[in-house]
Amino acid sequence: MDKLHNLPTSPLAPPVSASPGPMQPSDYLLDNFVAHRLSLLTICGAPEIADESNWLNTFILTTVFKTSLDAKIRAYLFNFLRRARGACSAYREARTALIEYIETPRNVLSPSFRALLNFEVCISQCYQGYELLATASGEKLFEKNDNSEGERLQKLYVDSKHMDQMIDGGKLPTEATAAIWITNDGLESSRAKLSFEELVEMLLQMRRLSERLSTMSPPVD
Repeated sequence: MDKLHNLPTSPLAPPVSASPGPMQPSDYLLDNFVAHRLSLLTICGAPEIADESNWLNTFILTTVFKTSLDAKIRAYLFNFLRRARGACSAYREARTALIEYIETPRNVLSPSFRALLNFEVCISQCYQGYELLATASGEKLFEKNDNSEGERLQKLYVDSKHMDQMIDGGKLPTEATAAIWITNDGLESSRAKLSFEELVEMLLQMRRLSERLSTMSPPVD
C-alpha cells in the first residue's frame, strides 16, 4: 500500500487528451483504451431535469414543529431524501459533462470521465434511496429476473460497485476499461441496460416522493 502513495500526481494537470496536438484519436483507440464503444457516443440523450427543492431543510422543520415520527422511520426518510438529492444532483453534473464531451474536440477526454463518474454516483444514490424505502416498507423493489427498471438499476449499481470482481471474473467486454459505459440512449453494462428516459423517470419519482415526504403530505390519488 505504501508504494501506491508514491505514484506521481499533479493537482494542476491539464485536461486528459488521447493524442498530442490536434491529431484526433481513432475509433479503435477510443473503444479499446478509453471506454467501451466510446466512438459511438455522438449525442447527449440525457433529458434535462430541474434543480431539486430543499427537501432536507423542509423535512427537518416538519419533524421538529409539525409531525412526531419514530426515530427509526425518521432516519429511513431522512436518508432517502439525502439520496434523492444526491442522485438528482449527480445526474445534472453528469449531463453537463456529457454535453461538454460531445461539443469538444474528440481528443479531449476529461469530460467523458466526469460524465461517467457522476452517472455512477447517480446510479448508486438512486438505487440506495429506493432500497431504503423498500426496507422501511417491507416491499420489494423488484422480483428476481423480472427485468424491470429496478432490477436493471440494481445490476448497474452492483457492476459499478464491484469493479474488482467484474475484472477478476472476466465479466467485462473485451478491452473494456470500466464495468459500465455511456451510450447515446442510456447506460449499459455487460448484464443490463437502462435508458436515460427510464433513469429520469426513476429520478422524477424520487422527486415526487421527496416533495411529499418532506412535508409529510398524504398521497395524492
